[in-house]
Amino acid sequence: MMAAVFSMQGAGQFAATMVALITTSGFKQSFIHTTGDWSSCGDRCQLAGDRAWRIIIGFGAVPAVFALYYRITIPETPRYTFDISHDIEKAQADIKAYMNSQKQGIVDPISQQKTKERIGRKLAAPKASWSDVFSYFTQWQNFKIIFSTTASWFFLDLAFYGLTLNNSTVLTAIGYFDGNTVYASLLNAAIGNLILVCAGSLPGYWLAIATIDTIGRKPIQIMGFFLLTIIFVVIGFAYPLLSSKGLLGFYVLAQFFFNFGPNTTTFIIPGECFPTRYRSTGHGISAAAGKIGAIAAQVIANRLLMKDAKKDCTGSTCSPWLPVRTSIISPYLTP
Repeated sequence: MMAAVFSMQGAGQFAATMVALITTSGFKQSFIHTTGDWSSCGDRCQLAGDRAWRIIIGFGAVPAVFALYYRITIPETPRYTFDISHDIEKAQADIKAYMNSQKQGIVDPISQQKTKERIGRKLAAPKASWSDVFSYFTQWQNFKIIFSTTASWFFLDLAFYGLTLNNSTVLTAIGYFDGNTVYASLLNAAIGNLILVCAGSLPGYWLAIATIDTIGRKPIQIMGFFLLTIIFVVIGFAYPLLSSKGLLGFYVLAQFFFNFGPNTTTFIIPGECFPTRYRSTGHGISAAAGKIGAIAAQVIANRLLMKDAKKDCTGSTCSPWLPVRTSIISPYLTP
C-alpha cells in the first residue's frame, strides 16, 4: 500500500508532462512562426510563453485542493490513537469503521472519557518531547537505524534530484530539447520528458509495487543502489563515447532503477522500522536528510554544468563541462 501511495509521484510526473504537451500544442500558432533561436520570439510568442508556464504551474493547484481536503478530513490512525492518545474506544471504533469502509468511528463521549480516566494511569507514557526523542535515538541500536535511513535518503536524493531537476540539460545533450522553431523545441522537451516517465519511472514504480512484499525492502534497495552505481559510472566515464540513443537508454535505466529501488524503499523503510511513538519523527528526520541532499545536488550540479559557459551560449554549449573526462581514464576511452 505504501509503495502504491508513493507511485503516485510517477502519476503526477506523467500528468505534468501531459499538461505541458497539451499546453504547448494549444499555443502552437504563437510559437510556430519563429526559428530555433529564442531571440526570434516576438511579442506574440513571449505572451504565449508567459501564459503557457502560468497554466502549467497553476494546474498544480488543482490536485493540491483535493489533497488538502482529504488531509483535513482523514482520521488519525488507530495505532496512534491507541498507543499515543490512549483513546482505546476511539481506536476500536476507527478500526471497525475502516473495516466497514466508513469515514471514521463514532463513540459515546461520556463512555470515552470514563475509559480514559480508568486506564490512563496504567498506560502512562513519557510526554512527547525533544529530550525523549534524543534519549531514544542516541541508543546505539536505535541510532544505527536512523543513521541508515537518513544516509540512504540523503545519497538517493543527491543523485535523484541532481538528475531529475536537470532533465533539460540531459534532454539537450541527447537531442530532445532542440528544434527548428520555438514550438518544436518546447514540443521535443515535453515528448522527451514523457519518454523518461513512461519508459523509466512508471514501470519502475509498478514493479516495486508488485515485488515489494516478495523480494523485500532491503534487497530491492541494495540492488537499486548497486545497479545505479554501475549506470552512473558508465554514463560518467563513457559520456563522450555514448550516442544520443545510448545516453537516453542509460538515463531511462537510471530512472527505472531509481523507482524500482531506493526512491521507493527509502520512503517505505522509515515508515515501518520505528516504534509508533517515534515513527513520524524518524521518518521526518530521514526525509529532511533527503531534502538536504537535494539542495546539495542543485548547488553542486548547477555550478559544474555552468562552469566556463559563455554568456551568450545556446544549447549544449552552455554545459561545456558535461562531456569532460578525467585525465587518468580518458586515454583508455579514446576510440
